[in-house]
Amino acid sequence: MNMSDPDPSATGGDETIPLLDLPQDDSLFSEALQSLLRTCRGSGGDLDSDFQILFDGSPDMLLALEPDGTVGDANPSFLAASGFDLPHLRGRSALEILESGYRDGFREKLEALGRNREGGGDSLPREIFTFRGLRADGSSASMECLLVPVRIEDRDSVLAAIRNLTLEKRLLEELRESEEQYAALSETISEAIFRIDENLAILFANSGALSTFGYTREELVGQSFRILFPEEVFRTYEDVFRKYFYVDDKDRPAMGLRRTLEVLGTTKNRGVAPMEMSFGNSKVFKERTLTCIVRDISHRKNLERKLRHLAYHDRLTGLANRELFHEDLQAALAGLEKDKNRKHAVLFMDLDGFKQINDTLGHDRGDRLLVEAARRIRESLRDADTAYRLGGDEFTALLSGIRRVQDALVVAERIQASIRQPFFLEGAEDAPVSVGVSIGISVVPDDGNTVQEVTKCADIAMYRSKDSGKGTCTVYDPAMDARVAERWRMAQEIRTALVRGEFRLYYQPIVDQNGMIRGLEALLRWPREDGKSIPPSVFVPVAEESGTIFLLGKWVLHRALADLKVLQDRNVRDVYVAVNLSGRQFEQPGFAESLVEVVRASGVDPGRLRLELTETTLMRNPAAAAQRIQGIKAALPGLRFMIDDFGTGYSSLAYLSNLPVDSLKIDLSFVANLSRTQNEKVVKAIINLGHSLEMGIVAEGIETRDQRSYFVERSCQGMQGFYFMKAAPLPHVLKRLERQTRGIPPFGEDPGRGGPAGK
Repeated sequence: MNMSDPDPSATGGDETIPLLDLPQDDSLFSEALQSLLRTCRGSGGDLDSDFQILFDGSPDMLLALEPDGTVGDANPSFLAASGFDLPHLRGRSALEILESGYRDGFREKLEALGRNREGGGDSLPREIFTFRGLRADGSSASMECLLVPVRIEDRDSVLAAIRNLTLEKRLLEELRESEEQYAALSETISEAIFRIDENLAILFANSGALSTFGYTREELVGQSFRILFPEEVFRTYEDVFRKYFYVDDKDRPAMGLRRTLEVLGTTKNRGVAPMEMSFGNSKVFKERTLTCIVRDISHRKNLERKLRHLAYHDRLTGLANRELFHEDLQAALAGLEKDKNRKHAVLFMDLDGFKQINDTLGHDRGDRLLVEAARRIRESLRDADTAYRLGGDEFTALLSGIRRVQDALVVAERIQASIRQPFFLEGAEDAPVSVGVSIGISVVPDDGNTVQEVTKCADIAMYRSKDSGKGTCTVYDPAMDARVAERWRMAQEIRTALVRGEFRLYYQPIVDQNGMIRGLEALLRWPREDGKSIPPSVFVPVAEESGTIFLLGKWVLHRALADLKVLQDRNVRDVYVAVNLSGRQFEQPGFAESLVEVVRASGVDPGRLRLELTETTLMRNPAAAAQRIQGIKAALPGLRFMIDDFGTGYSSLAYLSNLPVDSLKIDLSFVANLSRTQNEKVVKAIINLGHSLEMGIVAEGIETRDQRSYFVERSCQGMQGFYFMKAAPLPHVLKRLERQTRGIPPFGEDPGRGGPAGK
C-alpha cells in the first residue's frame, strides 16, 4: 500500500485501517500554520486572543476539536475544500467525516493525545498521519493530519491541521508525465535540445545532441554550456544567453534580443560549424531553467552561398552580373568616405561585330564567343578588380584603388589586345572569327558620387568610342559630344516610361478594295508626361542600341493581344491585328517559345494575329529566319507573317520564295513617289511577285484617291494610310468598326481628305 495514499478498497467493509505516521516536517504545511504552532509553543499551550485571526487566515485546513473529537470550529480553508458548512459540522464528531475504516485509528490518536496531556508529557506531540476523509458530496480524498493539543477559552482542545494529498499527488503525477512527454517529444526532433540552469550548466540533452555536436547526453549532462562553443564565441555570447533566462519570448524584441541567434558551435569531431539557436521561455520548478534548441545550419549556409552565386552571377559566362555590379560599386562609393584620396574606375565594354557573328554562325557559337571573351576580360584584370556581364555583349569592370586614370587605360588596352586575338569557336566550319571591343571609362569619384552617375558617364564614353570608329577606348569628359549623352539619357527615359506606363498603342486600319476594315496595325506611340511626343523614328533606334527594345517589344505584344481579345469578345469578326517585331526581338534566344506561351495564355485566336518583320531582318540569315517562322506557325496554327517595308532590303528572289511568309507590305517611300517611273516599275514588280508567289499585298502610305485607285485596279488586297485614317487609340477605331458591323462604310463614300503619307 502506498503510504501517501491509503486505499480503503484494499480491505473489506469497516475493517480498521491503521493510520500511517509520516516523518515530522513542518515545511509540509504553510508558513501561517507554522507561525500558529510557534505561537502555541511559546505560550505553553495557551493561545492568546489572536488565535481566531490566525485560525481563520491559515491556507491550511484547520479544525478545532473537543478532546473526544467533537467539532467546535472549522476555518474557511477546510469548509471550502470539504464542501461542508460550519453549522452542519459544529457539535458533530470529526469521526463522521472519515471513511469508516479510519475512525478507530483517529479515535486512538485523540485518546493518546489526552493521556499525554494528563501525564504531563510533551504538550505538542508531532504525529503526522494519513487517512481518507469524506467531502460533503460523498467523495473521498487522501489527507494528512497533525493533531496539536491547545487551550481555547480556558478549555482543553485539539487543533487538527489537515492537508489534501490527492491534489498534490495528481500534480506530482502530471509533472512526472509532463517530464516524460517532454523527454519523449525531444527525441522526435532531430535538432539538439538542451535545458540549462542559471549557471549555464546542462541539465538535460536529447539524442539530437549526438548528431549535431557528436556528444552523447551522458557526456553533456552536468557540463557547462560552454563546451558547445569556441571559447571566444562563448565569452562573446555568455551575457546574452543569461538574458534569455529573465526575458520571455514576447518581450525579447523590445529588449533587443533576437528570436534566433546564429553563432559558431564546436562539435566533438568535426570542428567548428555554424549553428542557429532559439530559446523557449524560462521556467521555475526547483530552480530556474531555460530550454534551448540548436540546429546545425552548415547545409543551409552552403545552399545560401550557392543561391547567392546564382543570383549574382551570369549563368553563361560565370562573371558577376548587373545586380552584383551595382552592389559592389555602391560599396566602393561608400568606402570613399573613409579614404578621400582613393579612386576607382569603371570600364563599360561592348563587343564590336558580335551581332553579325551571332546572326551568321548562330547563337550557340555566339554564346561560345561570349564565354571566351569573358575569360579574356577576366584574365586581363588585376587581382583586386572584378569583371561583370550586364547582358548580351555588354561587359563592365570595376578597377579598385587606381592612382590615376592612366592605370585604367593600361588595363583597357590589355583587354582590347586580348579581345582582338582570333576566336576559335569549336564546331565552326569557317576560319577563326574576330571581334573588337569599344570601351568607355569613368573615374570614381571624379565623374560622380552615385552608381547611376558613374555608370552613365562610362556608358556615354563607350558610345563615343563606337562613334569614333569602334575598337577604341575613351575616357569620359563632361564636354563630350552632347548627342551621345542625349542618346544615353533617352535610353534611360525609355525604361522609366515603361515603368510609368507612358507608352500607348495606336491602331491604323488596313482596308480591302471595298474600303472595309480587314486589319489593324499596332503602332507604338510615346506621349511623354511633359506633353511632348517622341516619334518612333527617334526612340526605336535608341531602344535597339541600348537593348530596351526587348522590354518594349514584350509590352507591345502583351498590349496588342489584350486589345485583340477585346475585339474578339465584342464579336468583331474577320479583323486581324498586325504587330511589328524588331530584328533583335525576333532573333533573341527563346523568343519563339515565349511567343507561343504568351499567345496561348491570352485566349485569342492565333488566326487573327499577324507578325511583321522587316525585309532587312529576314535577309540577315534567311535560312535561320525561315526555320524559326516555320516553328512558330506550327505551334500557333493560323498565325501569319508579313514582310514590312518590302522593296528596301534587296531581297534575293531565291530566298524570298523559300520564306514561309504570307504577305508583302510595299514600303511607303515607293507609294509616296508613285509618279516617278522608276518607283512605279518597282511597285508593279512587287505586286506581280506577290501574286506569282500567292502572297497577299498591302500598300502603305495611301494619301490620295488616285493612289487608292491605282492599287485597287491592280488587285492589291490591303491598303492603309492617312487617306483612310490616321493611327488612333482603340476606342476611336472601334467606332469605325461598329459602323462597319451595321453595314455602313466605315470611312464614308469618300474618306480621303489629303494629308502627309505615312502611318
